[in-house]
Parts: sequence; structure tokens; C-alpha cells
Amino acid sequence: MRVLIPFLFVFFAASSFAAELVPLRHNEHLGARVQANELPDGFRRDLTSGLTNRLMIRVTLHRATQQLHTRSVQIAVRYDLWDEKFIVTTQLDGVGADTVDLTDVQQVIQRLQEIRLPELFSMSAVPADSDVTMRAVVLLNPIDRERMDAIREWVAQNSNRSSLDPAGVLGAGDMSVSNAIFNRIFEQYASGSDLASAWQRTLTTKPFRAHEMPKEAR
Repeated sequence: MRVLIPFLFVFFAASSFAAELVPLRHNEHLGARVQANELPDGFRRDLTSGLTNRLMIRVTLHRATQQLHTRSVQIAVRYDLWDEKFIVTTQLDGVGADTVDLTDVQQVIQRLQEIRLPELFSMSAVPADSDVTMRAVVLLNPIDRERMDAIREWVAQNSNRSSLDPAGVLGAGDMSVSNAIFNRIFEQYASGSDLASAWQRTLTTKPFRAHEMPKEAR
């Protein structure tokens, strides 16, 4: 667990993620585009750490207060230290949909600043005579419930200052940050979430008529 605190600091080092969710129609599918103006502070550095970074996106389709459909998207970015390239893999509902190799960190940033998800919902499953909305919950490097339970146990066993920082490496500010991270994650699990992250954003489209939208050329 010695690596736990630095690992969680990656989550906390995030500035505002000014993003917008835009619906799109591609062939006979309803999709979405996540347009982001800014990624978390330090994310560019984290990409070359050798660890796999994951962006999880849960997209739901709604008619008024009724949830109609949901899809889960995972975008994993791994830096191959040997070949000096980034491997970006996109999965839809746990199935590998697309893998690309990128040679420059800026290419990865640009790809994540505008994420196209063209085939989320079949148009045949989308109401044709009423407005709908899409909602996306975006999480960076989420922690699943099993790992969170292990972290919770570790925190309980190391709840005092001397146990968490026996060498006195962390200052009072750092300890405050780590406590805030744990509290934020624990609150998400208390509300019944299956995944939790210290960094997350929720985006919602304006109401729209999917069958009246023009089809995108690509």
C-alpha cells in the first residue's frame, strides 16, 4: 500500500474539465461526441508514467425521467516504454472496438479532447415522436468496489498520522489532500455507485429529436 497515496494524488491533480456532450447521428445509430476544452493538470505527465490510464464513460439515453438505454465505454491509454508509443484501446460494453497506436503525447491529448462515440444506440430503439436526452458520467482511473473495500480496510488500519506517514514525509497540506480524496471516494460508494473516482464529470445534452437530426458523413 506504500504506492497508494501517490497513486491517488493523480486523481486529485485535476482542474476544471470544461466539457460538453453533443448528440450525433451516424448511419442508423445515435451517438455522441464529448468535447473537452481542458484535461486534468498533470495528465500529460501521467501518460508517460508506464501505468495504464483509463477513461470510463457511461452514457444513458432518457425520455423525460425514464431511462431507456445505457452503454459503457472505456478508453485505455498505455505507453509502451520499449517501442516509445501510446496504445489507445476503446471498448464498448467490455468488447474491444478500436485500437490505435500513437507516437506523440499531443496526439493522445487531442484524441481525448474530442471523443467520438458514433454508434451507441440503434435508431430503431430511439423514440421517434418525442424528445430525448443523453447523459454521460465521465471518470478518470476509477476504482472498483472490491479494490475500494481493500483501501477502506487499509485506511482503517492506518488512521493516525504516524501510521500513514511514519517518516514525516507528508506535510499537513498533503495529509489534508489525501483525506479529501478518501472522503470523496467513500461518499460515492455510500450512494451505491459500482465505480468511484476522485475525478469525475457529468454531462447532459439538451432535449432533442433524434430522428430529425442530420446524418454525419463520417
